[in-house]
Amino acid sequence: MSRESRTSLAALIVIGTGAMTSATLSPVMLGLYIDELRLTASQASLALAAENGAYALGLLLFYLVLHRARRPMLAAIGLAVMIVTSLLTARAGGFVPLLAIRAAFGLAMGFTASTVFAAYAGRADPQRVWAIATFVNLAYAALLLALSGWIAQTFGLTGIVAILAVVAAIGLACTRLIPPPPRPAQEAHAGPIARGLTINVPASCGALALLCLYAGHTTLWSFQERMGLTIGLDRSQVGVLLGISVLGAIAGALLSMAAGHRFGQRGPNALAFAGLIASALLLAMPLMAAYVAGAIIVKTAWFFGLPFILGALARLDRSGRWSSMGAALLALGSAIGPAIGATLAGYGAHMIGFLAAGLYLMSFLFTVPLFAADRSAAPR
Repeated sequence: MSRESRTSLAALIVIGTGAMTSATLSPVMLGLYIDELRLTASQASLALAAENGAYALGLLLFYLVLHRARRPMLAAIGLAVMIVTSLLTARAGGFVPLLAIRAAFGLAMGFTASTVFAAYAGRADPQRVWAIATFVNLAYAALLLALSGWIAQTFGLTGIVAILAVVAAIGLACTRLIPPPPRPAQEAHAGPIARGLTINVPASCGALALLCLYAGHTTLWSFQERMGLTIGLDRSQVGVLLGISVLGAIAGALLSMAAGHRFGQRGPNALAFAGLIASALLLAMPLMAAYVAGAIIVKTAWFFGLPFILGALARLDRSGRWSSMGAALLALGSAIGPAIGATLAGYGAHMIGFLAAGLYLMSFLFTVPLFAADRSAAPR
């Protein structure tokens, strides 16, 4: 990898990781909306939902229209809006202004993230890029969450939104290093995505795999505390265990980086989904040992397998449009998973595990045509 290539990759990871800081801090921000802005819990949740919905819209707009825009300019506009709306958040005078501010922030976040995802897709080995970016994001999130309680307690909402503004400003300074999109000649060798309507099938399957995957993930994550309480753990014990599970996530990302292409894509993908389905079934059991094992395995398998899917989708479309669409459906899955889970939670915590296992199985089936097309498109 050339020095220029390493520099541009570092810039992309800085921009992308910083842009997602709000998602990392969303639990802290929700509490501060309630305590400092005097919102109800439902209003605070709606503010987060507006941000997430606008984020998905920004990704979708890139897929439909904005992929033609100059990437550095689009990212710069998005980051500038994120800086302004971050600072305005602490001054929101009520629910409606906050809703508008966070929706504008989410849309700008979608514009920024889509340019990064598209740039990842245009690199020589997008799977490795996603593995590196995932590891950096996890390490950054762990550090940020460790400090977020002290920042919120000392500086309140002003301190939290200042972090959002600062990381967006750092990203803004890096936008000039965003590489241009690949030339048409390069896209022609990237697989069948640009050569006819039939190519939409594997890419669509890849995007739907991400939707089901994250519907399963967020279903388990949203109800994991309640599932722990039902087997006799207290909240502090569950919290410690969830914190430990983040180490499993980092281990999964490192394993994905180490595996690379040594074992192909389909074998590691099947292994990751076997781990995910097993972890969901373990969490469905009313046993403490099963719960502990499931909580750690799910994070490890999640972040081990994710770069393989994202890399395959990126290789099928070097323009990054389908990477952006996949991220939009990923966000949609994150929203619908807990909603479906809420309808089943009344039947017992075990139903949440069964639901997640079913969603993981659906996701795996969608990856079959994705990896088949990726293999046929690979250079001989």
